[in-house]
Order: sequence, then structure tokens, then C-alpha cells
Amino acid sequence: MTKLSIQVTQHPACAVIAIAGDLDKVSAPQLDRVVTDVLESGHVHLIADVSRLEFCDSTGVWLLLSGLRRAFEAGGWLRLAGVRGFLERLLELTRLKEAFPTDPTVDEALTHVPDRRSGTAQPPASA
Repeated sequence: MTKLSIQVTQHPACAVIAIAGDLDKVSAPQLDRVVTDVLESGHVHLIADVSRLEFCDSTGVWLLLSGLRRAFEAGGWLRLAGVRGFLERLLELTRLKEAFPTDPTVDEALTHVPDRRSGTAQPPASA
């Protein structure tokens, strides 16, 4: 049985969708529902935290591309955070790596979220 865990954290100007486990033909509809719900709630800037994704097949990649397109059509974007392992290799082999804006961590992806007041990305937090 496919195991997929999805957790959504909503921020004022974006939503982080943490995906863990296996994203494949069986589990993809679960993520599709979550992306639809998040977009319908008004969040158009999405960060997909894939750092705990263990497996992703072509259906999962297609769903991520669909989420990217849907966010863009709504005036936003979808960024991938923590791409590694199997998904990283799959994106390289399919030449889709350039299609997705990526960041090593969710914290770094959050620096690209526009400030609702100014419409510009927030500066990185000082260390």
C-alpha cells in the first residue's frame, strides 16, 4: 500500500505543503485535492516541501507540474523545497528541473514570498 502524508501550513501570503512518503498513481489524487483546496482558499504562492518524499513516479511529477501551472494561472507560483534523491534524479532525467523554481530548504523558499503590502519578496531573515 502506498503511504503518503501531507501537511499544510498556511502563512499570511503563502502555503507550505509538506509531502512525505510515496507520490505515485495511487496517492496522487490525495495531493491533487490538497493543492485544489489550498488554491481555492486564496493561497496562490505555494511551497512544496519534498524533503521527506521517498518516491515519485511520472504521475507525481505530472501532478507537481499541474500544480505549478494552476498556481501560475492564479497569479502565483509553486516552488519546490528540499529536492533530493529519487525526485531530483527524475527531474534531471526528464529535463524538468529547470521548470521548477527550487530551494534547498523551506526557509529559503519563504524568502521569495511577496509581502502582501508591497508585492515584493521579503528579504532573508538576519542571522
